[in-house]
Amino acid sequence: MNEPENPPKYSMTVSLSVYEHLGKGLYSNIPAVLSEVVANAWDADAENIWINIDPKRGRIEITDDGHGMTDQDINEKYLKIGYKKREQPDFSMTQRFRRQPMGRKGIGKLSVFAIADRIEVHTVRCGQRNALRLDNDKIIEAIRGEKTDTYIPDEIPPAEVEITKGTKLILTEVRARTYTTGENLRRRLARRFSIIGTDHFNVYINDKPISARDRDYHKFVEYLWYFNRDISVISAMFTAAKCKTKESGHFGEDDMRTISGWIGTVHNQQQISEETNGIVLFANGKLVHEDVLADMKEGGVWTKYVIGEIDADYLDDNESEDIITSARQSLKEDDERYTDLRDFLKNGVVRNIATNWQRLRITHSTKKVLSDYPNIRHWLSRFEGDQQTSAEMLLGKIESLDDLNESEKVDLFRGTMYLFERLRATSQLELLKTLKTKEDFERFVSVFADLTELERVPYYRITKGRVVIVKKFKEIMESNQVERTIQELIFNSLWLLNPSWERATTNKHMEKRITTQFKKAEPKLSKAQKLARVDIRYQTVAGKHVLIELKKFDARIQPFVLLKQVSKYRTTLRKCLEIYHGEAHRNMVIEVVCIIGSRPTSWDAEEMENHFRLESSRVMTYDELLADTLNTYQEYLDVEEETSELIGIINKAEHDVLIKWKEERRKAQTSK
Repeated sequence: MNEPENPPKYSMTVSLSVYEHLGKGLYSNIPAVLSEVVANAWDADAENIWINIDPKRGRIEITDDGHGMTDQDINEKYLKIGYKKREQPDFSMTQRFRRQPMGRKGIGKLSVFAIADRIEVHTVRCGQRNALRLDNDKIIEAIRGEKTDTYIPDEIPPAEVEITKGTKLILTEVRARTYTTGENLRRRLARRFSIIGTDHFNVYINDKPISARDRDYHKFVEYLWYFNRDISVISAMFTAAKCKTKESGHFGEDDMRTISGWIGTVHNQQQISEETNGIVLFANGKLVHEDVLADMKEGGVWTKYVIGEIDADYLDDNESEDIITSARQSLKEDDERYTDLRDFLKNGVVRNIATNWQRLRITHSTKKVLSDYPNIRHWLSRFEGDQQTSAEMLLGKIESLDDLNESEKVDLFRGTMYLFERLRATSQLELLKTLKTKEDFERFVSVFADLTELERVPYYRITKGRVVIVKKFKEIMESNQVERTIQELIFNSLWLLNPSWERATTNKHMEKRITTQFKKAEPKLSKAQKLARVDIRYQTVAGKHVLIELKKFDARIQPFVLLKQVSKYRTTLRKCLEIYHGEAHRNMVIEVVCIIGSRPTSWDAEEMENHFRLESSRVMTYDELLADTLNTYQEYLDVEEETSELIGIINKAEHDVLIKWKEERRKAQTSK
């Protein structure tokens, strides 16, 4: 009788679906993956983490000086997928620094397979050295069959472990283009953690430490609102801020919930990117929601200038249900803890910014005009009272524009002074006296002042055009003439799906290639599935790839069938991106939006939203799309009738200004 073989030292049990969806399929870029590794080091009471990238060898090493792991820890915690340390009987805080752990679901360890095919784990605890190798292809091969879900990692001799403390991960056969992520990676990691560089926690990339300065936007903040922060710290961090306003960071029943942090606006829109434009949420030092501002569905120009960081540790306490989605980069948006915070910010400081942002910019810009241009100051001295106030606001608006050089600014000042004199001479400024309230006056001035920037920032034109499209959308829905009639409207106006998607672009070559790939996949669709689809469109917008599919209004949609189609669309598009762009675009974000006539009665909204969120997709009905759009632009629709007379005046005045500009330029050319 044969003696039984010795059991393997290391063993991992995981299903193929869990491995693919919660490991490789859940993360899309190096910063997101490394964030999980950094979080694990925090939980291990590490003081230092060293990330070294060798692009020539396609190799990344991450070393920490935390408590490390014994072989028992490796099997029972690291290799146990879904191990939840917070649910353990002896769980409290970390032993050395008494930290609140960041890990919760026990799936972050799989994230490294999203960027690399082979991982070595070297670790030391209490003098015990352990090392093992995990291979992506071997894991899939071992768990692909039905007989076992167990994978046996390769053992590495302890003698090959060179570290004396903590844990070291060696990632090889890295699939992503690591050589493009030097300073960018430093900046993006700094923006994902509020605790880096504090509380005995340091992260280094190629031996250079990451600090709060690497976020690279504090110096651009012009107006600041802050919560539960010491003013001396705020002043040292935001050296260029012209105005700092302290806000209450307590809300909820009996003010039991507390936040800290800040929200600000920058002077120039180009000083922040699409990635940083917004308000991020941190819990226990780690980013948990990438942009709460986007969830407020605010559509004003001021939103393009907003940036902020809010720490809300109560969102990730141990006593409550996990509010963070499996992707670990967003919150469950219908959870009361999040909606209360969103509404507190929206109805408080965000409403304050929306109301006062333009006034603050104009006020400070007017002071600069009066200081820098003596001739303009002399011109203004000719007026008194309301006339002088109106003229100052117009000139201040020009000074606050982002992208004017000195020559262009002088041209606009000249044209504006001419316009003001013309309106004053024809007594049209008397219109100001017919406005009764402060709100009426600010509304008129905001539209009137926008005249000075029609050539630069076409906010008025965009708003007017959007109102027309919203009305058209509403008429189509009320007449039930959807599908083909509405298809072109939505595809050409993607801001209907998201107010910030006004700069969507289409790559014709890519769209043709994608269409070809989809046609190859169509034979696999049933006849009913083919008939249910109106059309599908590919766009690039806001740093991501977007697919929009319109379903027929009366089509019966089965949720899991639609989910399967969405997954197929994403796979097809990712294949096209690899062919067309190569590895550079392989890991870019892909979002799929499906618009349907109605939700089936069997549709479990919360369950299905979670399923679609895992596929980076969302589903909405035509009626929901219309309701969201009307809600966003209702203010414009409400005031359009009463401001129509003013719009007529502005259109006429714009014509006069353009004529004057042409006249001045013609004279300048003649004099030369």
